[in-house]
Amino acid sequence: MNAAQFIELISKSESPERSDLLSLKKIQENFPYFQIPHVIAARYEFNKDPNTTPDSLGYAAVTSPNRVWLKYLVEKKVSETEKPKSTALKEEFLPEEIPGKKDPNQRTKSLIKLGEDLKGNKVEEEKPKPVRKRRKLPNDDLIENIKKREKKTIVDSKKREQIDLIKAFSKKEIKLATIKEIEANQNNENLAASSTEINDNLLSESFAKLLVSQGKKPKAKKIYEKLMLKFPDKRSYFADLIEKLKE
Repeated sequence: MNAAQFIELISKSESPERSDLLSLKKIQENFPYFQIPHVIAARYEFNKDPNTTPDSLGYAAVTSPNRVWLKYLVEKKVSETEKPKSTALKEEFLPEEIPGKKDPNQRTKSLIKLGEDLKGNKVEEEKPKPVRKRRKLPNDDLIENIKKREKKTIVDSKKREQIDLIKAFSKKEIKLATIKEIEANQNNENLAASSTEINDNLLSESFAKLLVSQGKKPKAKKIYEKLMLKFPDKRSYFADLIEKLKE
């Protein structure tokens, strides 16, 4: 459907015919949220039987911003003087065409006017107010230059402060890193020293035998010597084990 056919369909919105329903349904399928075809279809169903509530009225209500105006459009009576004036409606929505080229802007304006009539209000076009430009005085340039220089000096001083803070912070980080490294090295040395010492809680004959199997006879000897002091009644037994380590 082109614009001319659609405007012709709108011109019959006061008393639409059954043959117009097919065109309305096609528009509804392609543009389900377009209000105008739903309103015209609801108008047709109401003229046919005012006591029924057709589905088209529900669709028209969903897409309508003003239910009171929608009710007026659907239920208003067609006066006898308005019935034969299909051409008058055409003139209301679309001016008479000038022979020659068709102006698409006129069709657009007609559609906008129809949308405003369906909403029940007209949008007033606001003209943009002209902005008066302030004329610069001769001294304004000098003042602006001074402001720019002052701003630049402020920015430069802020940059210097930021750089100084970064340098100071980086020095602190280096100091903290060296302190942490020293502490870590000390901890590693302490762990290494403690690992070489034999814990008294681990003194046992089985642990000494394990060290012997690993080839650590000096450590096993120390364990046997400590066991001799811990268990004097087994002194001779541990002494024999020490002698075997010497073989």
